[in-house]
Amino acid sequence: MGHSQNSGPHIHPKLEELMRQRIIFVYWLILFILLTAGQSLAWAEETPSPQMSAVVAEIGRIGKAAKGTVGVAAIHLETGRWIAHNADEFFPMASTVKVAVAAKILDLADKGQISLTSLIPVKRFELAPEGPLGDIRWRRGLSFSAVDLLEPMITKSDNTATDVLYRVAGGPTAVHTYLQALGLKEIHPARYMRELLRDVLLIPAPASSTISLTDQFRRMSPKQASARRAKAYRANSAYDTDPRDQATPDGMLGLLCKIWLEDGVSRSARSMLNPMMERSTTGLKRIRGRLPIGTIVADRTGTLAGTVNDVGFITLPEGKGHIAIVVFVKGSEAPYDTRETVIADIARLVYDYFLNSAQ
Repeated sequence: MGHSQNSGPHIHPKLEELMRQRIIFVYWLILFILLTAGQSLAWAEETPSPQMSAVVAEIGRIGKAAKGTVGVAAIHLETGRWIAHNADEFFPMASTVKVAVAAKILDLADKGQISLTSLIPVKRFELAPEGPLGDIRWRRGLSFSAVDLLEPMITKSDNTATDVLYRVAGGPTAVHTYLQALGLKEIHPARYMRELLRDVLLIPAPASSTISLTDQFRRMSPKQASARRAKAYRANSAYDTDPRDQATPDGMLGLLCKIWLEDGVSRSARSMLNPMMERSTTGLKRIRGRLPIGTIVADRTGTLAGTVNDVGFITLPEGKGHIAIVVFVKGSEAPYDTRETVIADIARLVYDYFLNSAQ
């Protein structure tokens, strides 16, 4: 169920700089291959510096305000310096899974298996709350192109667009298989968004296969609908412990790095996905919340029950590089604003650490 202000033109300021950093990228790619082979990240074997240990301890202190569990994985992409806190623990992904769905769709387009501009019919049962498409009235012939579905899925966390693209991708199982082929074994998409929401909000499957989750909400009394929506923000231990639709911070960071390094994700896919993430409007108070005005951030949030997440890229000023960062929160019993502030405070801490230690 799922706020952002930045729309910088592009992550790398100079092509020459990218080429110069390629040797460093290849080195860190080897480390991520070790991760995706099912091992822990290489950083887990290194001896943390006093500064890194202090940052990790501060993450733990900040995270207590969430009254839940916080997981963080972040890496300075040009040097490989890293930060990890509960990074090998599984967390519900919520809508951060949409990065994986987008990567799979763009991979199919790269291979010529789908067209990004051809119209895709929307089936009535795919309409789901949250996002601009969830508010439309279904009609026969309702169709959108993949590009026109990717944009609201990434920028506004649209669940209808996600389920249509999931279908085009071959379903959650096909997205999971794609991630496994990339070596990303700690990301487990399993359900369409409508299925996930029904499970967490305890909404029974409709009597007819043509009835959508949006239809079900429209048929509820205002009191019933309000109660369901309130449940969407309360901690839910069953959701936290369900192994479906979960990822570790390490695993999600691995996906971000593959996108950045164009490793199994093409340059054209990255060049389309990153600007969309920069245009995201669902994370104003999360990773972006305490960063200096004008900082370029490309992110995708996730929110459901006691889960509040944000994942993406931060561009440091003065050519000091880029950060890939994952902040997951689960089982939070703190007020919603506090959960977002925890993410914002952690992101600013990580930003300052990498900025002040940049070479």
